[in-house]
Amino acid sequence: MDSLGTRIRALRKEQKLTLAELAGERLTKGMLSQIENDKAKPSMESLDYIAERLGVKASELLEQITPSTLRHLLEEVEILFTEVNRGDVENHLKIVEKIAPYVDEMPLSYEAGRLFYIYADAQYEAGLATWEAPLLQARAVFKEINLLSHWLMTYILQAVILAEKFQYQEAHHCFVQVEQEIEQENYRLDARYIAKLSYFMGVSLLAIGKHREGQQRIQEAIANAHRQQLYDHIDDLYRIGVYCAMIDGDFEQAEQMLTKLEQYRLFVEQVQVDAFTFMVRAHYYTNYVHDYQRGLEEVERFRPLMCDDSIRLDKNYYYAEKGKALYLLGRYAEAKETFQHFTTIPIFIQHPYDLLGLYECFAYKALCYTHFGELTTAYDLAKTAYQQSLIFTDIDLPYKQKIAEIYQTIKAHIDS
Repeated sequence: MDSLGTRIRALRKEQKLTLAELAGERLTKGMLSQIENDKAKPSMESLDYIAERLGVKASELLEQITPSTLRHLLEEVEILFTEVNRGDVENHLKIVEKIAPYVDEMPLSYEAGRLFYIYADAQYEAGLATWEAPLLQARAVFKEINLLSHWLMTYILQAVILAEKFQYQEAHHCFVQVEQEIEQENYRLDARYIAKLSYFMGVSLLAIGKHREGQQRIQEAIANAHRQQLYDHIDDLYRIGVYCAMIDGDFEQAEQMLTKLEQYRLFVEQVQVDAFTFMVRAHYYTNYVHDYQRGLEEVERFRPLMCDDSIRLDKNYYYAEKGKALYLLGRYAEAKETFQHFTTIPIFIQHPYDLLGLYECFAYKALCYTHFGELTTAYDLAKTAYQQSLIFTDIDLPYKQKIAEIYQTIKAHIDS
């Protein structure tokens, strides 16, 4: 950690002052040099004089972390944090190591709160179990300085982490806690963050099996977004609306939501929105309308986008939906070749609806191997998909039922 002398020298150079200019009439150049090199300690009178000439408070010079030091650290860390990818343990560890020396002396400021937030996120991504403490520190700092939007984001990060660990009830409780505190303390959040909270509350309700309540929250969030012209998460909201309608068998509502999603896609002209739109339409036609050819055509609209690094949908999504459509079309050899490229669940997928949909694709992959007589491989795939589906004890979706059906069919085939 920087010494007093080092901090004085850094501020002097930052302000492009020479030793003589900072020393002025009350200090000698030699004495100031000794102070900067920690060979002499200034009296409080001299420290006040130096601080005044540097345009800071003497207390800031005495702090182990000056505002400028913290500001520079945050600027550096923000760049690293923006560039690092999910699952990149090594580079997240570098961020942790860069922030770690400062955490015990953080002042009450935005920079400190933001550094605590990044420190928590980086610790989690690096596989460290100590992420929660700095996240709570970030929350406390943002609340104290009345940055409620950032305060809310600490709850969202905590809920996302818990959801990745399949702790959906605990994740939902984060948003319940937020709503209770907002009401009790009469907080006034910006409308954009109220909309964000509504979106996450709806998603979390669906994740714990409260389908009707979650669906209602999503519909309210969509209506509010249009009323206030706030379009954060609007494409996500439309997609969730499609899923809820599909599950309910309300295909008229599903078509309406798909139409709105398509209109939004054409309006924003964003590759990521295109990708998600194509895949949800493919899923709709294959799983619910049973128009497998149309489902395959929608999947193929995604294919040209696969080499675009800006989208979160990875190739596993493409091969999962394409393999399923080909299998259901009876094009088994093509389905098998396609399914060989579907090997894992994308790292960003964490909601039960999405996960169960992909586990169902693994079950169809098992059926494909069964068709070619590769029963051991088929059984292993079906069993894994079935066991993973059992994690979601609060969820009862068509995907879960289909996975169980395929597993029992393949198991019976082997037993016989």
